[in-house]
Amino acid sequence: MSLARIGLGSNVGDAGRNVERALGALQALGTVKARSALYRTPAWGVTEQADFVNAAALLETQLDPPALLAALQALETELGRVETYRWGPRVIDLDILAYDDLLCDLPDLTIPHPRLFERAFALVPLAEIEPDFRPALEALPEAERLGIQRIPARPARSRTLVNWDETLERVRSAAEFCSSSGLSRFRIEETELAIEVRRASRLPRHAPAAIAAPEAAQAINGTPPSSNGAALHDARPKAVVKAEFVGIVRLARPSVAPGTLLSEDRELAYVESLGIRNPIRSGGPGRVAEIFVTDGQPVEYGQPLFSIEK
Repeated sequence: MSLARIGLGSNVGDAGRNVERALGALQALGTVKARSALYRTPAWGVTEQADFVNAAALLETQLDPPALLAALQALETELGRVETYRWGPRVIDLDILAYDDLLCDLPDLTIPHPRLFERAFALVPLAEIEPDFRPALEALPEAERLGIQRIPARPARSRTLVNWDETLERVRSAAEFCSSSGLSRFRIEETELAIEVRRASRLPRHAPAAIAAPEAAQAINGTPPSSNGAALHDARPKAVVKAEFVGIVRLARPSVAPGTLLSEDRELAYVESLGIRNPIRSGGPGRVAEIFVTDGQPVEYGQPLFSIEK
């Protein structure tokens, strides 16, 4: 295993988010042993453009330098980089700043990076996580370091992973209690989770009044109501489609809605994880019973996304 020092930068769109996504994606190339804070830095080379957000990471990897360079360039493309002009704006920039103690001078790769010791925006985050580079940073003229600002880290939000199988079982139990006790509403609220069950009308909202009246009369008189479409749907087995990846869910276009009939296996959505599109399929024909997520919502592994009546 070798230790590569990777420099990251962005000044297009949400630059901080672009750099964070790239830091996460580096895990596919090895193990990120350390990462710096984010720094807002003035543009270098071509100064008439937006400020950059820069960071550095220590990547333990089995890839040799040429293979690592190719992987980083592929990752840049995957994350949305489009070539413009030298030192121009970019969605993401990933550079090999150093690689072990290697000295390398190839036509398309020089290690250490040929301008590393001229660039405070690269040395400041790198020196934060690797003290051996601090003397090089201190050797730069003070003017080179002016304007580089550390971006305060956002407070970490405490999240408790939800056991969705257990939660769904609790929902079923709450619904049964609500029904047996005659309550119209029942709510359980805890620190990280709230479950609320409400009794719905036995009659479908779209039922005409001429049909609804006999059904309601039968229910009042104690006579079992005749079978209808809603009752048949309730009797059908349901399969819960769950997320197999942690990421952002994107609903397919055109999107489905509760009640949508599926004549065959169909892509309902996809989970975007590390820039990769992971399709979520219905698993066969059926009817969409419930949709548990909204477009653009973060999801966890095993989280229910759809319920499908088979």
